[in-house]
Parts: sequence; C-alpha cells; structure tokens
Amino acid sequence: MARAREAMTQATAARDVEPKGTTARRVGLTAELVVDRAQELTEQLGLDGWSLRRLAEELDVVPSVVYHYYPTKGDICDAIVERVSTLIELPDPELGWKEWFMTMLLNARPVLLTYHGVADRIMRGELTRGFTPMIDTAVAKLQEAGFADFAPIAYAMISNSAVSAIAARNRRSAQQGERRHDLARMIDHMEPLARQSPGTRLMIEHLFGPLSSGDHEDRVSDEYFELLIASLLDGVEHVVLPRAQAPGEVD
Repeated sequence: MARAREAMTQATAARDVEPKGTTARRVGLTAELVVDRAQELTEQLGLDGWSLRRLAEELDVVPSVVYHYYPTKGDICDAIVERVSTLIELPDPELGWKEWFMTMLLNARPVLLTYHGVADRIMRGELTRGFTPMIDTAVAKLQEAGFADFAPIAYAMISNSAVSAIAARNRRSAQQGERRHDLARMIDHMEPLARQSPGTRLMIEHLFGPLSSGDHEDRVSDEYFELLIASLLDGVEHVVLPRAQAPGEVD
C-alpha cells in the first residue's frame, strides 16, 4: 500500500512539472525499451547515477510515461538486475565444486564491474529470478561435495566475500562521482601513520599504492580477487567441510 501511494505521488509530481520539449507518449515505446535505455545509463553512470527524470529525458517522454511501465525506479532496477543475471555464463555443471565456483565467480566479476550498483543490490539480497539457477547449482555442488546442512553456510561465505570484493572495486571507479572511494586520498591520510608503523608502510607500498596506480590497478585488483576466491575455497574445504562431516554435526 505504501509503495502504491509513493508511486502515485511520484507520478502526480511528474505530471505537474513536465519538462518542455518532451512528449506525453511515444509511439513504439515498450517496457523493454525503457529497460534497454536504463541498462545503458547504468553502464555509463551506475544504478545510483541516474534518475527517472533523466531516463525520461533520454527516452524523449515525460516522467509519467515511464511510471506507466514501471511505478518506481526500484522496479526498473529489478529489471536491470534480471538482465545482468542473464549475462553471467554458468560453468559446465560437470566441473568439480571448487573449479565450478572459481569459474563462475570469474565470469560474474567483469559483468558486475560493468553495471555498478548491481553488486550492492545482491549484497542486500535484492535478487531476481535469473539468479536462482546459479544459486541452485552452487548449493547442489556443495551438497554433492559432502557439505550437507552446511552447504548454505559455505555458499554464503563464498558468495558474500566475492560480491563484497566486487562492490568494493566498483566504489573505486570514477563512475561513482563524489561517492568514489579515493585510494590516493586514503594513502595521504595514512602517511603520518606509516612513518611510525612498518605494517602500514608495507600495506601502502605493496597494496594500496599499486591499486591507486592506473598502470597497475587492474592487474593487482584481478590478482587480489583470484587469490581471495582460491583462499576462500581452500578454507571452506579444510574448515567447514570437516565440520559438516564430523559425527553428530549432521542429522
């Protein structure tokens, strides 16, 4: 009910301040075309970088026309997340569970880096139906590997860490605008500490510094992600799996 009232309020406000030069309707406009343009804007600006008014301007219609297809921006974001889910190629289901996870996450990373904001929505659990084949296969792989009732825990540990790392990489992008995580500024802030802290100095010289360099950022970021996933998979295998198979741990 609250969502419906919000949509009506937004639509009414949009009609009251319709910009000049746009049309009240556009022949041939469809819900799919609305999402097409929203997807392009997301690639350029991120999910948080555009508004429904900006989308309407791009479509050459007044905002109330967009509301006709999607009552809120959240509805359009859901449609974009669904689109993005179809761009992630699932690995061969015959692969072993560790190789399957590594391949799947390496396939997902460039897609989620392209569409800023989608990883954050995944972290909040704002998934769409398109992600269910991935989830179902992942959990089934873990169950087949012997994780039993610990399969959901293992899946959450792997997926949450991977998606969080991708979201963190997105926040360093110039597309984030004023909300960008500026590593160079962070390093400047840490420099006084580094003069007295050997550990902080090493972090700056061997991680934060290279990550802030245009010449090395992609290589270091890619290597960090692969090492993170490999370590997670090994850790889950050697810590969670034995517990799942311990007497009395599983019904």
